[in-house]
Amino acid sequence: MYPSYFGLSEPCFSIAPDPRYLFLSAQHREALAHLVYGAGEQGGFVLLTGEVGTGKTTVCRAFLEQLPEHVEVALILNPCLTASELLVTVCEEFGIEIAAGERSLKRLVDALNQYLLALHAEGRRALLIIDEAQNLRPRVLEQIRLLTNLETSTHKLLQIFLIGQPELRRMLARAQLRQVDQRITARVHLHPFDHHETSAYIGHRLAVAGCERMPFTAMALWRIHRWSRGLPRLINILCDRALLGAYVSRHPRVDAGIVARAARELGGDPVDHHDRSRGASPTLVVGAVLAVALGAAWWGMDWLGARSSQPLAGPDASGDAEVVEPLPRRLPEALRAAAATEPEAMLRLLRRWGVELEALGEGAPCARVATLGLRCESGRGALAVLRRLDRPALLAVEPEEDAPEARYLVLTGLRRGTALIDGPEGAVEIPTETLERAWSGDFVVLWQPPPVGGAVIGPGDEAEAIRWLRRLLAEVPELGFSDLETPGFDPVLRKALERFQRSQGLEADGLAGARTLIALHNQVDLPGIARLREVSP
Repeated sequence: MYPSYFGLSEPCFSIAPDPRYLFLSAQHREALAHLVYGAGEQGGFVLLTGEVGTGKTTVCRAFLEQLPEHVEVALILNPCLTASELLVTVCEEFGIEIAAGERSLKRLVDALNQYLLALHAEGRRALLIIDEAQNLRPRVLEQIRLLTNLETSTHKLLQIFLIGQPELRRMLARAQLRQVDQRITARVHLHPFDHHETSAYIGHRLAVAGCERMPFTAMALWRIHRWSRGLPRLINILCDRALLGAYVSRHPRVDAGIVARAARELGGDPVDHHDRSRGASPTLVVGAVLAVALGAAWWGMDWLGARSSQPLAGPDASGDAEVVEPLPRRLPEALRAAAATEPEAMLRLLRRWGVELEALGEGAPCARVATLGLRCESGRGALAVLRRLDRPALLAVEPEEDAPEARYLVLTGLRRGTALIDGPEGAVEIPTETLERAWSGDFVVLWQPPPVGGAVIGPGDEAEAIRWLRRLLAEVPELGFSDLETPGFDPVLRKALERFQRSQGLEADGLAGARTLIALHNQVDLPGIARLREVSP
């Protein structure tokens, strides 16, 4: 119905994990890299977790398309099985024939071991992937761990990937599963998109479908992010419904009112929905999917019926006040003068790091920043989060319907009750209450990555990067960590890193990522790091 209306070759917001529409944000690229790297490891587990709808299955599909020919894969999609049933399924996936009367645990493990030894002799590898692994019973997980004991004198014969929701991590933290947890060699957790990633994700899917003009207004994109909380599956559901709504009502673009109407049909107000708990509500996801399944005809009749009695609410229409909540207030004059486009604001932010540029050049600002030896860390939160990060920050301003493009503020200083904003004529002091009313909650800070290796340090990384991390941890007196010589990312280093993460209120995943390294830099006070200034009372 709506594809030809918007110049699309096909509906591009299906919730099916179509690899053609794969959008690799920075964290998805990192997750994919961990899976590819983990496939070459010798035994153990790789853990990929994320909230419902964050793209775990899509990343897994992309990974499977990149596998070399010498890797054999067994993919388990329904792990709600007993230990025997799971082993039977694994054997079936690998093509191992087991007679119906010979399916004891011992016979199944022996048959699997013979198959793996034969693969190894041919120079091939075996990989077991278990999706929805949070549904595994503890006893079954323990049986899976025992499969990692299948080995030759020099090689583990089976690599195992566990993919699941966040409760999988909590389950593995139990004492009874510590042996499984200790065998995890790589951990990746997918977070929801921030505002920038949401907009880029929507633009990417539209571009793949041949769209030449963005059909969503800036305000509509903002409301989609707020309602979906950056979860790709919910973004798809709402975008599909909103495009259909614009088509039925013959609007040339999807504006904020249309998105609000679509969100209400799916079960929630955009802003109210955002303020709920961070995790995706399974009820909401299922309800949204069922709502989409009702079909275009029902939706179109409902939409037209509503319009027959009252006009669609939006920036250029009056009508039912419940169709869309009031638009954000206009910026106070002091903030309006200090607000800038993203490239302009990034130039101001770079100056806090001693980098003077006249222009960023073409491309995404964060991509340009990476060529200067810095990295962007995006997030969403309150001013308390920025206080902990202690970095000058790019703050996304709540968009205004008449604004030609998104605007940003550069936060350079903070104290209780007062914030310092970098403007074209110098610093501007404003009450934090004023800032919080104007700020969308999305932010970007810059940080200094390790001198060697990538942006995350974990098992299997370069020896020099791991030594650098050891030296940094040793400079935090409270940790009592002094092991600078042990090679590799051993359990002692990981436990020290987890203790530090817990002390800083961070997720104790045992990997040195952006937030962990920022906190370490703050603790040891490395030179050349830009910090938030204290505003004079």
